[in-house]
Amino acid sequence: MRFPENLKKGGTIGFVAPSFGCTTEPYKSAFANAQKKWKEMGYQLDLGPNCYAEHGIGISAAPEECGKELTEYYVSEKNDCLISCGGGELMCEDLDYVDFEKIRKEVQFKRWFCGHYHVDEEMVVEGKTFRSCITK
Repeated sequence: MRFPENLKKGGTIGFVAPSFGCTTEPYKSAFANAQKKWKEMGYQLDLGPNCYAEHGIGISAAPEECGKELTEYYVSEKNDCLISCGGGELMCEDLDYVDFEKIRKEVQFKRWFCGHYHVDEEMVVEGKTFRSCITK
């Protein structure tokens, strides 16, 4: 099995919202507190445009935007790992808009992806090969 490297001290944590973000309580406060703690531990943060978006229907943004955000942040050299900042139950709507071929070619398992709820299962169920850790 191939595993990405662990997050190093001072590394950058990227955040995306492939389902819903952190615009309501208790998610907003919890996410703000988590950001504060990570910064105190010396990590850099890279927040995606949908983390605080709420213009989608039951999802942070339109599925096209969420899929694009996930692709861009997964292949970005600006972050060392990715975390879904909110839930994942509607991520299934995004999968048609995630460029898995681009991710497969450019990333090749170089970074961890941690999700909540359905995020990790959706990545596997759709037959897409992502290395992820389940945080249920």
